[in-house]
Amino acid sequence: MPGVPTPSRPFDVAVVGAGPAGAVCALHLARQGLRVAVLEKSVPPRYKACGGGLTPRARHLLDVDLGGAAERLCHVVELNLLDAGLAFRVERDEPLVTMTMRADLDARLLQAAVDAGAELVTPCTVRALERDNRRLELTTSRGTVAARYAVAADGAASATARAAGWGPNPHEAPALESELRVSPEVYDRFAGSARFDFDTVARGYAWVFPKRPGHLSVGCGSIRRPARGLKGELERYLGRLGLDAFRHREDHGFVIPVAPRSARLARDRVLLAGDAAGLADPVTCEGISHAVLSGRLAAAAVAEGFDDPIAVESLYGQRVAAEILGDLRVARGLARLLYGFPRLRRLVFRVAGRRLSEAVADVVSGRRGYADLLTRTNRRPPAGVS
Repeated sequence: MPGVPTPSRPFDVAVVGAGPAGAVCALHLARQGLRVAVLEKSVPPRYKACGGGLTPRARHLLDVDLGGAAERLCHVVELNLLDAGLAFRVERDEPLVTMTMRADLDARLLQAAVDAGAELVTPCTVRALERDNRRLELTTSRGTVAARYAVAADGAASATARAAGWGPNPHEAPALESELRVSPEVYDRFAGSARFDFDTVARGYAWVFPKRPGHLSVGCGSIRRPARGLKGELERYLGRLGLDAFRHREDHGFVIPVAPRSARLARDRVLLAGDAAGLADPVTCEGISHAVLSGRLAAAAVAEGFDDPIAVESLYGQRVAAEILGDLRVARGLARLLYGFPRLRRLVFRVAGRRLSEAVADVVSGRRGYADLLTRTNRRPPAGVS
Protein backbone atom coordinates (compact mmCIF):
# COMPACT_ATOMS: atom_id res chain seq x y z
CA MET A 1 0.00 0.00 0.00
CA PRO A 2 1.33 3.49 -0.82
CA GLY A 3 3.03 5.13 2.12
CA VAL A 4 2.52 8.45 3.85
CA PRO A 5 4.85 11.25 2.80
CA THR A 6 6.65 12.94 5.68
CA PRO A 7 6.23 16.69 6.31
CA SER A 8 10.01 17.09 6.09
CA ARG A 9 9.76 16.29 2.39
CA PRO A 10 7.15 18.69 1.05
CA PHE A 11 5.71 18.14 -2.38
CA ASP A 12 5.58 20.69 -5.12
CA VAL A 13 1.91 19.88 -5.74
CA ALA A 14 -0.71 17.84 -3.91
CA VAL A 15 -3.41 16.68 -6.30
CA VAL A 16 -6.55 15.59 -4.47
CA GLY A 17 -8.64 13.10 -6.41
CA ALA A 18 -7.55 10.47 -8.92
CA GLY A 19 -10.30 10.87 -11.51
CA PRO A 20 -9.54 12.19 -15.02
CA ALA A 21 -8.87 15.77 -13.86
CA GLY A 22 -6.54 14.76 -11.05
CA ALA A 23 -4.75 11.92 -12.82
CA VAL A 24 -4.11 13.95 -15.96
CA CYS A 25 -2.95 16.95 -13.92
CA ALA A 26 -0.56 14.76 -11.93
CA LEU A 27 0.72 13.11 -15.11
CA HIS A 28 1.66 16.42 -16.74
CA LEU A 29 3.13 17.87 -13.56
CA ALA A 30 5.30 14.78 -13.10
CA ARG A 31 6.43 14.98 -16.70
CA GLN A 32 7.63 18.53 -15.92
CA GLY A 33 9.82 17.11 -13.18
CA LEU A 34 7.72 18.37 -10.26
CA ARG A 35 7.25 16.26 -7.13
CA VAL A 36 3.59 15.34 -7.03
CA ALA A 37 1.38 13.53 -4.52
CA VAL A 38 -1.99 12.15 -5.59
CA LEU A 39 -4.31 11.84 -2.61
CA GLU A 40 -7.23 9.48 -3.30
CA LYS A 41 -9.87 8.55 -0.74
CA SER A 42 -10.66 5.12 -2.25
CA VAL A 43 -8.11 2.48 -3.20
CA PRO A 44 -8.12 2.14 -7.02
CA PRO A 45 -9.70 0.69 -8.96
CA ARG A 46 -12.96 1.94 -7.45
CA TYR A 47 -16.45 2.20 -8.93
CA LYS A 48 -17.41 5.69 -10.05
CA ALA A 49 -21.01 6.51 -10.90
CA CYS A 50 -20.76 7.98 -14.39
CA GLY A 51 -22.05 7.20 -17.86
CA GLY A 52 -18.47 6.52 -18.88
CA GLY A 53 -18.84 7.87 -22.41
CA LEU A 54 -15.54 9.30 -23.64
CA THR A 55 -16.01 11.86 -26.42
CA PRO A 56 -13.50 12.52 -29.21
CA ARG A 57 -12.61 15.91 -27.71
CA ALA A 58 -11.63 14.10 -24.50
CA ARG A 59 -9.66 11.44 -26.34
CA HIS A 60 -7.80 14.11 -28.31
CA LEU A 61 -6.59 15.57 -25.02
CA LEU A 62 -5.47 12.24 -23.62
CA ASP A 63 -2.07 10.95 -24.66
CA VAL A 64 -2.48 7.69 -22.72
CA ASP A 65 -3.15 4.33 -24.32
CA LEU A 66 -6.56 3.27 -23.00
CA GLY A 67 -6.02 -0.41 -23.77
CA GLY A 68 -8.80 -2.56 -22.37
CA ALA A 69 -10.45 0.45 -20.69
CA ALA A 70 -12.07 1.17 -24.07
CA GLU A 71 -14.90 -1.37 -23.97
CA ARG A 72 -16.79 -0.38 -27.11
CA LEU A 73 -16.45 2.18 -29.89
CA CYS A 74 -19.71 3.82 -30.98
CA HIS A 75 -19.56 5.50 -34.37
CA VAL A 76 -23.30 6.21 -34.25
CA VAL A 77 -25.31 8.41 -31.89
CA GLU A 78 -29.10 8.31 -31.84
CA LEU A 79 -31.13 11.24 -30.51
CA ASN A 80 -34.86 10.70 -30.03
CA LEU A 81 -37.76 12.92 -29.04
CA LEU A 82 -40.05 10.04 -28.21
CA ASP A 83 -43.37 11.81 -27.70
CA ALA A 84 -42.89 13.87 -30.86
CA GLY A 85 -41.93 10.85 -32.94
CA LEU A 86 -38.65 12.46 -34.01
CA ALA A 87 -35.43 10.48 -34.42
CA PHE A 88 -32.01 11.61 -35.58
CA ARG A 89 -28.96 9.53 -36.32
CA VAL A 90 -25.42 10.91 -36.55
CA GLU A 91 -22.51 8.81 -37.77
CA ARG A 92 -18.80 9.60 -38.04
CA ASP A 93 -15.74 7.68 -39.19
CA GLU A 94 -14.12 8.47 -35.83
CA PRO A 95 -15.95 7.00 -32.82
CA LEU A 96 -18.34 9.58 -31.39
CA VAL A 97 -18.38 7.84 -28.01
CA THR A 98 -15.77 5.49 -26.60
CA MET A 99 -17.50 3.45 -23.91
CA THR A 100 -15.59 2.90 -20.68
CA MET A 101 -16.18 1.97 -17.10
CA ARG A 102 -14.75 4.76 -15.00
CA ALA A 103 -12.95 2.37 -12.64
CA ASP A 104 -10.88 1.09 -15.56
CA LEU A 105 -10.41 4.48 -17.23
CA ASP A 106 -9.33 6.18 -14.02
CA ALA A 107 -6.97 3.35 -13.12
CA ARG A 108 -5.34 3.58 -16.54
CA LEU A 109 -4.79 7.35 -16.25
CA LEU A 110 -3.58 7.08 -12.67
CA GLN A 111 -1.06 4.39 -13.56
CA ALA A 112 0.33 6.66 -16.26
CA ALA A 113 0.78 9.42 -13.65
CA VAL A 114 2.51 7.03 -11.24
CA ASP A 115 4.75 5.74 -14.03
CA ALA A 116 5.75 9.35 -14.73
CA GLY A 117 6.80 9.81 -11.11
CA ALA A 118 3.72 10.91 -9.17
CA GLU A 119 3.31 9.33 -5.71
CA LEU A 120 -0.06 7.82 -4.85
CA VAL A 121 -1.36 8.04 -1.27
CA THR A 122 -4.49 5.98 -0.68
CA PRO A 123 -6.86 5.58 1.08
CA CYS A 124 -6.50 9.22 1.99
CA THR A 125 -9.22 11.72 2.91
CA VAL A 126 -8.52 15.46 3.21
CA ARG A 127 -9.88 16.85 6.47
CA ALA A 128 -8.43 20.35 6.69
CA LEU A 129 -6.12 22.73 4.87
CA GLU A 130 -3.91 25.42 6.34
CA ARG A 131 -1.68 27.98 4.67
CA ASP A 132 1.46 29.84 5.61
CA ASN A 133 3.59 32.15 3.50
CA ARG A 134 5.49 29.35 1.82
CA ARG A 135 3.32 26.26 1.59
CA LEU A 136 0.06 24.47 2.24
CA GLU A 137 -0.48 21.80 4.85
CA LEU A 138 -3.25 19.30 4.22
CA THR A 139 -4.43 17.35 7.23
CA THR A 140 -5.49 13.95 5.97
CA SER A 141 -6.53 10.56 7.30
CA ARG A 142 -2.98 9.40 6.54
CA GLY A 143 -1.10 12.27 8.16
CA THR A 144 -0.05 15.77 7.15
CA VAL A 145 0.92 16.41 3.55
CA ALA A 146 2.82 19.62 2.76
CA ALA A 147 2.96 21.15 -0.71
CA ARG A 148 3.54 24.45 -2.47
CA TYR A 149 0.26 24.09 -4.42
CA ALA A 150 -2.86 21.97 -4.27
CA VAL A 151 -5.20 20.99 -7.08
CA ALA A 152 -8.70 20.07 -5.90
CA ALA A 153 -9.96 17.43 -8.32
CA ASP A 154 -12.12 15.50 -5.86
CA GLY A 155 -15.50 15.85 -7.51
CA ALA A 156 -18.65 17.92 -7.26
CA ALA A 157 -18.76 17.73 -3.46
CA SER A 158 -15.04 18.56 -3.19
CA ALA A 159 -13.93 18.38 0.44
CA THR A 160 -10.72 20.13 -0.55
CA ALA A 161 -12.59 23.10 -1.99
CA ARG A 162 -14.59 23.38 1.23
CA ALA A 163 -11.43 23.14 3.34
CA ALA A 164 -9.85 25.88 1.21
CA GLY A 165 -12.76 28.25 1.75
CA TRP A 166 -15.10 27.67 -1.20
CA GLY A 167 -18.78 27.09 -0.52
CA PRO A 168 -20.89 24.37 -2.15
CA ASN A 169 -21.71 24.64 -5.83
CA PRO A 170 -25.49 25.23 -6.02
CA HIS A 171 -25.74 24.17 -9.67
CA GLU A 172 -25.87 20.38 -9.50
CA ALA A 173 -28.10 18.11 -11.55
CA PRO A 174 -29.18 14.76 -10.03
CA ALA A 175 -28.76 11.60 -12.07
CA LEU A 176 -29.47 7.89 -11.66
CA GLU A 177 -27.84 5.03 -13.52
CA SER A 178 -28.50 1.30 -13.71
CA GLU A 179 -25.74 -1.12 -14.66
CA LEU A 180 -27.62 -3.96 -16.35
CA ARG A 181 -26.52 -7.45 -17.28
CA VAL A 182 -28.80 -8.54 -20.10
CA SER A 183 -29.22 -11.43 -22.50
CA PRO A 184 -27.34 -11.41 -25.83
CA GLU A 185 -30.62 -10.80 -27.65
CA VAL A 186 -31.42 -7.70 -25.58
CA TYR A 187 -27.85 -6.45 -25.78
CA ASP A 188 -27.79 -6.71 -29.57
CA ARG A 189 -30.80 -4.37 -29.80
CA PHE A 190 -28.74 -1.54 -28.30
CA ALA A 191 -25.15 -2.46 -29.18
CA GLY A 192 -24.86 -0.37 -32.34
CA SER A 193 -25.07 3.16 -30.95
CA ALA A 194 -25.06 5.54 -28.03
CA ARG A 195 -28.69 6.47 -27.45
CA PHE A 196 -30.13 9.68 -25.97
CA ASP A 197 -33.88 10.09 -25.39
CA PHE A 198 -35.88 13.20 -24.59
CA ASP A 199 -39.54 13.30 -23.47
CA THR A 200 -38.77 10.71 -20.82
CA VAL A 201 -37.51 12.82 -17.91
CA ALA A 202 -38.79 16.20 -16.78
CA ARG A 203 -36.13 18.83 -17.56
CA GLY A 204 -33.61 16.20 -18.58
CA TYR A 205 -32.93 13.17 -20.76
CA ALA A 206 -32.19 9.46 -20.57
CA TRP A 207 -29.51 7.34 -22.18
CA VAL A 208 -28.45 3.81 -23.09
CA PHE A 209 -24.72 3.12 -23.38
CA PRO A 210 -23.57 -0.33 -24.56
CA LYS A 211 -20.42 -1.49 -22.77
CA ARG A 212 -18.87 -4.96 -22.93
CA PRO A 213 -21.12 -7.67 -24.44
CA GLY A 214 -24.09 -8.22 -22.14
CA HIS A 215 -23.62 -4.97 -20.21
CA LEU A 216 -25.72 -1.82 -20.68
CA SER A 217 -25.42 1.40 -18.68
CA VAL A 218 -28.87 2.99 -18.64
CA GLY A 219 -29.61 6.22 -16.84
CA CYS A 220 -31.42 9.51 -16.63
CA GLY A 221 -30.61 12.97 -15.35
CA SER A 222 -32.51 16.18 -14.77
CA ILE A 223 -31.60 19.79 -14.04
CA ARG A 224 -34.64 19.86 -11.74
CA ARG A 225 -33.88 20.11 -8.03
CA PRO A 226 -34.65 18.34 -5.80
CA ALA A 227 -34.54 14.97 -7.54
CA ARG A 228 -38.18 14.09 -6.83
CA GLY A 229 -39.54 11.37 -9.07
CA LEU A 230 -36.29 10.55 -10.85
CA LYS A 231 -36.34 6.90 -9.75
CA GLY A 232 -39.86 6.47 -11.07
CA GLU A 233 -38.90 8.08 -14.37
CA LEU A 234 -35.99 5.67 -14.74
CA GLU A 235 -38.28 2.71 -14.07
CA ARG A 236 -40.75 3.92 -16.69
CA TYR A 237 -37.92 4.45 -19.18
CA LEU A 238 -36.62 0.91 -18.66
CA GLY A 239 -40.10 -0.43 -19.21
CA ARG A 240 -40.62 1.71 -22.29
CA LEU A 241 -37.51 0.21 -23.89
CA GLY A 242 -38.25 -3.34 -22.77
CA LEU A 243 -35.29 -3.33 -20.40
CA ASP A 244 -37.23 -4.34 -17.30
CA ALA A 245 -36.08 -7.98 -17.81
CA PHE A 246 -32.42 -8.32 -16.88
CA ARG A 247 -30.04 -10.82 -15.35
CA HIS A 248 -28.48 -8.43 -12.84
CA ARG A 249 -28.93 -4.79 -11.91
CA GLU A 250 -27.01 -2.27 -9.82
CA ASP A 251 -28.33 1.27 -9.28
CA HIS A 252 -26.20 4.30 -8.49
CA GLY A 253 -27.05 7.95 -7.91
CA PHE A 254 -24.78 10.94 -8.46
CA VAL A 255 -24.83 14.66 -9.19
CA ILE A 256 -23.43 16.58 -12.15
CA PRO A 257 -22.27 20.20 -11.71
CA VAL A 258 -23.90 21.95 -14.68
CA ALA A 259 -22.53 25.45 -14.03
CA PRO A 260 -19.11 26.66 -12.89
CA ARG A 261 -18.62 28.03 -9.40
CA SER A 262 -19.25 31.75 -9.32
CA ALA A 263 -16.07 32.42 -7.32
CA ARG A 264 -12.58 32.36 -8.81
CA LEU A 265 -11.32 28.87 -9.59
CA ALA A 266 -7.80 29.53 -8.25
CA ARG A 267 -6.75 31.44 -5.15
CA ASP A 268 -4.18 31.21 -2.39
CA ARG A 269 -2.29 28.42 -4.21
CA VAL A 270 -5.32 26.13 -4.53
CA LEU A 271 -6.73 25.40 -8.01
CA LEU A 272 -10.07 23.73 -8.70
CA ALA A 273 -10.37 21.34 -11.66
CA GLY A 274 -13.04 19.15 -13.23
CA ASP A 275 -16.27 18.66 -11.31
CA ALA A 276 -14.80 20.44 -8.28
CA ALA A 277 -14.80 23.57 -10.45
CA GLY A 278 -18.24 22.82 -11.92
CA LEU A 279 -17.11 22.37 -15.53
CA ALA A 280 -19.50 19.71 -16.88
CA ASP A 281 -21.20 20.40 -20.20
CA PRO A 282 -24.78 21.51 -19.35
CA VAL A 283 -26.12 20.26 -22.71
CA THR A 284 -24.78 16.71 -22.67
CA CYS A 285 -23.91 16.61 -18.92
CA GLU A 286 -20.57 15.12 -20.00
CA GLY A 287 -17.77 16.13 -17.67
CA ILE A 288 -14.69 14.13 -18.67
CA SER A 289 -13.63 16.45 -21.52
CA HIS A 290 -13.43 19.56 -19.39
CA ALA A 291 -12.00 17.56 -16.50
CA VAL A 292 -9.09 16.48 -18.68
CA LEU A 293 -8.63 19.94 -20.18
CA SER A 294 -8.78 21.73 -16.82
CA GLY A 295 -6.32 19.21 -15.37
CA ARG A 296 -3.89 19.95 -18.17
CA LEU A 297 -4.40 23.71 -17.84
CA ALA A 298 -3.79 23.54 -14.09
CA ALA A 299 -0.57 21.58 -14.61
CA ALA A 300 0.64 24.04 -17.26
CA ALA A 301 -0.11 27.07 -15.06
CA VAL A 302 1.71 25.61 -12.03
CA ALA A 303 4.72 24.54 -14.08
CA GLU A 304 5.04 27.89 -15.85
CA GLY A 305 4.49 30.19 -12.88
CA PHE A 306 5.75 27.96 -10.09
CA ASP A 307 7.76 30.62 -8.20
CA ASP A 308 4.91 33.17 -8.36
CA PRO A 309 1.55 32.04 -6.92
CA ILE A 310 -0.20 35.11 -8.31
CA ALA A 311 1.06 34.27 -11.80
CA VAL A 312 -0.14 30.68 -11.41
CA GLU A 313 -3.63 31.79 -10.42
CA SER A 314 -3.75 34.36 -13.22
CA LEU A 315 -2.57 31.92 -15.89
CA TYR A 316 -5.07 29.28 -14.83
CA GLY A 317 -7.97 31.71 -14.56
CA GLN A 318 -7.29 33.25 -17.96
CA ARG A 319 -6.93 29.93 -19.75
CA VAL A 320 -9.97 28.32 -18.18
CA ALA A 321 -11.99 31.41 -19.08
CA ALA A 322 -10.75 31.34 -22.67
CA GLU A 323 -10.97 27.60 -23.28
CA ILE A 324 -13.93 26.50 -21.16
CA LEU A 325 -16.05 29.17 -19.49
CA GLY A 326 -17.00 31.12 -22.60
CA ASP A 327 -18.22 27.98 -24.28
CA LEU A 328 -20.17 26.95 -21.18
CA ARG A 329 -22.07 30.24 -21.20
CA VAL A 330 -23.37 29.50 -24.69
CA ALA A 331 -24.05 25.88 -23.71
CA ARG A 332 -26.19 26.96 -20.76
CA GLY A 333 -28.43 28.95 -23.11
CA LEU A 334 -28.87 25.90 -25.33
CA ALA A 335 -29.51 23.71 -22.27
CA ARG A 336 -32.29 26.05 -21.12
CA LEU A 337 -33.97 25.56 -24.50
CA LEU A 338 -33.55 21.79 -24.51
CA TYR A 339 -34.65 21.14 -20.95
CA GLY A 340 -36.81 24.09 -19.93
CA PHE A 341 -39.20 24.44 -22.87
CA PRO A 342 -40.32 21.07 -24.24
CA ARG A 343 -42.79 22.50 -26.74
CA LEU A 344 -40.20 24.89 -28.14
CA ARG A 345 -37.66 22.05 -28.19
CA ARG A 346 -39.95 19.93 -30.34
CA LEU A 347 -40.58 22.85 -32.71
CA VAL A 348 -36.87 23.55 -33.08
CA PHE A 349 -36.10 19.90 -33.73
CA ARG A 350 -38.90 19.60 -36.27
CA VAL A 351 -37.40 22.50 -38.21
CA ALA A 352 -33.66 22.03 -37.63
CA GLY A 353 -33.15 18.76 -35.76
CA ARG A 354 -30.74 17.29 -38.29
CA ARG A 355 -28.52 20.38 -38.35
CA LEU A 356 -28.61 20.71 -34.57
CA SER A 357 -27.70 17.05 -34.04
CA GLU A 358 -24.80 17.30 -36.47
CA ALA A 359 -23.61 20.51 -34.80
CA VAL A 360 -23.58 18.96 -31.33
CA ALA A 361 -21.69 15.98 -32.77
CA ASP A 362 -19.10 18.45 -34.05
CA VAL A 363 -18.84 19.93 -30.56
CA VAL A 364 -18.27 16.62 -28.81
CA SER A 365 -15.78 15.73 -31.54
CA GLY A 366 -13.76 18.82 -30.69
CA ARG A 367 -14.14 20.27 -34.18
CA ARG A 368 -16.12 23.24 -32.87
CA GLY A 369 -17.18 24.72 -29.57
CA TYR A 370 -20.68 25.86 -28.69
CA ALA A 371 -19.62 29.47 -29.18
CA ASP A 372 -18.35 28.55 -32.65
CA LEU A 373 -21.83 27.38 -33.61
CA LEU A 374 -22.89 31.02 -33.56
CA THR A 375 -20.10 32.06 -35.93
CA ARG A 376 -19.60 28.82 -37.89
CA THR A 377 -15.88 28.90 -37.22
CA ASN A 378 -13.56 26.06 -36.30
CA ARG A 379 -12.14 25.74 -32.83
CA ARG A 380 -8.45 26.44 -32.31
CA PRO A 381 -6.24 24.16 -30.18
CA PRO A 382 -6.57 24.90 -26.45
CA ALA A 383 -4.11 27.52 -25.18
CA GLY A 384 -1.49 26.26 -22.76
CA VAL A 385 -1.90 22.68 -23.94
CA SER A 386 0.78 21.14 -26.12
